[in-house]
Amino acid sequence: MDDTPITKRPWFYIAVWLVILLGLYGWQILRLGGVQASLLYILIDLACIFPLLLLIWTAFFAQFVLPVRTSSDRQRIVERLLAYLTGGHGPTLFIENGVIKEHSGERHKRGPGVVWLDSASAAVTRTAVKIRQTMGPGVHFMDGGEFIAGTVDLHIQNQSVGPRESDKPFDPQNGVEYSEYEQVQDRRKQVSAWTRDGIEVVPNISVTFRVNTGFPREGQAGSRFGYRTGIIKKDKANEKTDQEAIQKAILGEGINPNISSDMPRHRVAWNQLPAQLAVDVWREYAAKFTLDELFKPEQPVPPPLPAPAEIIEEEIDPLTQQLQIGPGQGRIEANLTAMLREINKLLDRAINWFDGKKKVVPALPVAPYASPTPQANMEELPKKTAIQVITDMVKARLTQPEVDVFDDQGVRGIGTIPSPEFKLLQSRGLKVLGVGISNIRFHPTIDETIINRWSASWLKRAEEEKKQIERRLNITQTAGQDQAIRQYAEKLSIDLLRKKPEGAPETLKTLIMRSRAIILENEQLRKRMVEEQETFEAIIKWMEFNGK
Repeated sequence: MDDTPITKRPWFYIAVWLVILLGLYGWQILRLGGVQASLLYILIDLACIFPLLLLIWTAFFAQFVLPVRTSSDRQRIVERLLAYLTGGHGPTLFIENGVIKEHSGERHKRGPGVVWLDSASAAVTRTAVKIRQTMGPGVHFMDGGEFIAGTVDLHIQNQSVGPRESDKPFDPQNGVEYSEYEQVQDRRKQVSAWTRDGIEVVPNISVTFRVNTGFPREGQAGSRFGYRTGIIKKDKANEKTDQEAIQKAILGEGINPNISSDMPRHRVAWNQLPAQLAVDVWREYAAKFTLDELFKPEQPVPPPLPAPAEIIEEEIDPLTQQLQIGPGQGRIEANLTAMLREINKLLDRAINWFDGKKKVVPALPVAPYASPTPQANMEELPKKTAIQVITDMVKARLTQPEVDVFDDQGVRGIGTIPSPEFKLLQSRGLKVLGVGISNIRFHPTIDETIINRWSASWLKRAEEEKKQIERRLNITQTAGQDQAIRQYAEKLSIDLLRKKPEGAPETLKTLIMRSRAIILENEQLRKRMVEEQETFEAIIKWMEFNGK
């Protein structure tokens, strides 16, 4: 039942103004001689003039109600304004950042309505029996009996699960209110996992994701938050692809059968799925490692997979592409444009035939997934802790179609396996951008054991880290020396090719002069190689004195 006061209902304002206008009209009739003298004019005014003026003024003001450009959209606005006057209108909604803004009870109206979405929103509508349309940013119209089935926010989303910073999930209740204690335990259970040796681990898990829509290129129509529109065939195909992703995200919402139907988390919204998948994968990999392995940098990491070949879009000939035309273009102009485009295509083919050119589109190479490095070379690879490996694998399972194999003991195998989580996210129209696992918590007794172990073995760990640092330093120094030698040889060879000395003495003198010049040109070398400068100058003087 509508609880809106009578004075705030649309028909009340219409009735009041009609009474006022009719009173003024009656007063004017009385001034002109009364009803009997003006009966014919009154009938003409009421039957023709007043309805005609109402239509004209409604059509005029309809141009300024909403930001529309085509005549058909203006006509729809007029129809809805007239329906508003008679009380048969549908919902009038504004969707901002995926959230519906409405007056009380507006969404329950079943007449023809209008929806205005901001540049970061999208929605799907339906009737009682089927899905009707997928709407991106802009103004859209709904028919009678059509209503919003769901909305999405096109912004990049970030969802975090796990205990809060102030939570102490392993502490007993001890005077804490039962409801608050239950909330803490509920957040603990959302992310709780068990290691291979039976230790409970409670982290915070965050996932960054978005609806898997494309971004318009510079100068093209669409939303900068990820929704492509346009008039040419390719742009329409891109818009349809984005609409399919939005529809998958909204219609893919489901339920969690493990949670009671009266609980808030029973319904899994479109922006809750990535975090739940991340938690499931986290538990799977946490069970493959022991507590000690979580923080020991002993897990070999193979080199990254090669990046897939970048798809380069075929360059479009401006003479043969479909023109970007305004929405108000007439049928004659559209036909002329299509005819000119076909003529341009024929001329382009004729020119290519006369020139003997054939457009060959090279096949793009497909980069296969590289198998992990054989077990024999694992010792030479960089090492990570199991926590870092788990984080990498959770992200890989959500962002890659193929991932590395791990056995139940946390040993990386050879080859790859399909990622069901990635496939599921694709089917739901979602794309994960990043995953983070942090702030890991243990039971206080486990924390104390870890601290004691660290205190007993810190010196050994420090020595191992020192050896690793020294090994990396030696590798860096060797690489730097090799690079310096190559650069030095290149500079000497350039000088020899330019001067072309004859004989060994001239060649030696050229090399020494160039080496001396290299030192003098670099301030750091000039300060550090004082003895070398003196040696080069002595050799040059000796060669000049002996006529060489």
